[in-house]
Amino acid sequence: MRKLLLGLAVLPFLAGVTLAQEPMRLTSQQMDKVNAGWDLLEFDFSNTSGTAISIYQNPHVVGGNNITCPSCYLLINSNAFSVASFFGHP
Repeated sequence: MRKLLLGLAVLPFLAGVTLAQEPMRLTSQQMDKVNAGWDLLEFDFSNTSGTAISIYQNPHVVGGNNITCPSCYLLINSNAFSVASFFGHP
């Protein structure tokens, strides 16, 4: 009787191992959307200039990471990384 009870106690652990499947593989498009929850939005100001940096703010939306700044002398926008620098007030 003891062997039967031990066998029944171990059965759920064996069933879990036999039902385990391979992890699901992501497509290239799905991998492009993965950022593991990391993002950055930073504004640095001085007396005469300023810089804005945006990393992975909204990369899965086309154009979602863009910084809009008409008076910037440096403006680099992409889906994952954007930088803008300006003199004076924005």
